[in-house]
Amino acid sequence: MTTGEAARMLGVGLNTVKRWINSGDLRGVCTPGGHWRISKDDLYAFMRARGLSIPGRDRTTPARMLIVDDDPSECTLLRAVLEQADFPSEIQCVHDGYTGLMRIGAWRPDVLVLDILMPGIDGLEVLSRIRADPDLDDMVIIVVTAIFDRFEVVQAARSAGVAALLPKPVEARRLLDIIGACLAAPPVASHDQQRVHGIKRDGGHV
Repeated sequence: MTTGEAARMLGVGLNTVKRWINSGDLRGVCTPGGHWRISKDDLYAFMRARGLSIPGRDRTTPARMLIVDDDPSECTLLRAVLEQADFPSEIQCVHDGYTGLMRIGAWRPDVLVLDILMPGIDGLEVLSRIRADPDLDDMVIIVVTAIFDRFEVVQAARSAGVAALLPKPVEARRLLDIIGACLAAPPVASHDQQRVHGIKRDGGHV
């Protein structure tokens, strides 16, 4: 994350975060362009060391939810479901994996609802690339696909730490309950610790 994002999470000014980095109190990495980046693990460790609470997601701030599905009608259906959530949200839809990855990088959604069978960059490749980026560790990923029970899909979902693997057509109440529970949960220190329940082959909530 950027120093600005860290400052907002800590409730301090940007220069304070930079001072902590320069003093060695907060670990940061300087990019070739001269910008500091802080991993969420390092920020959470810093907060714990100083007795600062690591809160769950703020329910007063709209949750950013991104749908990636090549079927426009499915996107419309999923959007209608997500709009029923009992918390404020911003919802966007894109129709291919490439655009999905670009939107994830630019928008940093809190929740990703992802299809698998898509032309070009499919959902499996999207999961692989998400897994490679530690800054996306606390993004809630829910896979909704007609091939939810295929071995390679289950394995990819498990490796990427998805919150749930659900069949199409999705059960609206179940999807909303899973998202609500995940958003209410506090973030944890690492990707592997974040989703600790095993994925069931029947598409169960992990």
